[in-house]
Amino acid sequence: MNEFLKKVKEKQKPVGTFFEIGGTTAAECIARSDFDYIIIDNEHGTLEPESTIDAIRGANLGGTIPFVRVRSYARPAIMKPLDVGAKGLIIPYVETIEQVNDIIRWAKFAPTGERGFCPSRKDGWGCDYPMGENGLPMNEMMEYWNKETLVIPQCETRGCLEHIEEIVAMDGVDGIFIGPYDLSIGMGIGGQFDNPEFLAAINKVKDTCHKAGKFVIIFTMDPKAAQKYYAEGYDSVTVGLDINYYINACSEAARTAKN
Repeated sequence: MNEFLKKVKEKQKPVGTFFEIGGTTAAECIARSDFDYIIIDNEHGTLEPESTIDAIRGANLGGTIPFVRVRSYARPAIMKPLDVGAKGLIIPYVETIEQVNDIIRWAKFAPTGERGFCPSRKDGWGCDYPMGENGLPMNEMMEYWNKETLVIPQCETRGCLEHIEEIVAMDGVDGIFIGPYDLSIGMGIGGQFDNPEFLAAINKVKDTCHKAGKFVIIFTMDPKAAQKYYAEGYDSVTVGLDINYYINACSEAARTAKN
């Protein structure tokens, strides 16, 4: 079972953060912290395919789960991170059911989707799970990877919110990631996270996911807010950006030294 799904099912309150700094060493260091996963940011961050694989290696070395937030739902943007070892994809700015159909099409192998098959880093270039007379049949390999790699559309638009029941019910969607900043902006109440309309919206997403037997992740910049979200039944919380922790720790060390 995918390690993240295992933590969710066991109600371990998996917590993660966005990885923006880049570099294998930085990824390995943050992976050695108590974060259960990192989200390597190809949308707002500067990471390209080559630097993404370095970050995934660092996460693997440090012992944490590597997710990737992709830059688009185009076929190459979806397939490449999975081929190099991402355990799940966060797909931003989802608005329509048609977009989600395309995401599933490129992210899941047949019969769920049409992901292209090729031995790659995810399976040790075919050495970890050999096919053929003494190996796994191809259909079993594809079934295995469909279960192991998670497709997580990001609910951050009014369109996604309006279609959330249909999206969550789709075979191939494993869970939902709530992006509160852009979602509140799309609702015309930017940053008003205590607004009853916003609270009703995110609760709707959470309840819809749980009714369908799927998980929901939400983002916050505040670790204390994460405690509240867990108490309200959210399965996972992504807290802040690694680069903020780096800046804050450096600033605190400098202030302490001067005082």
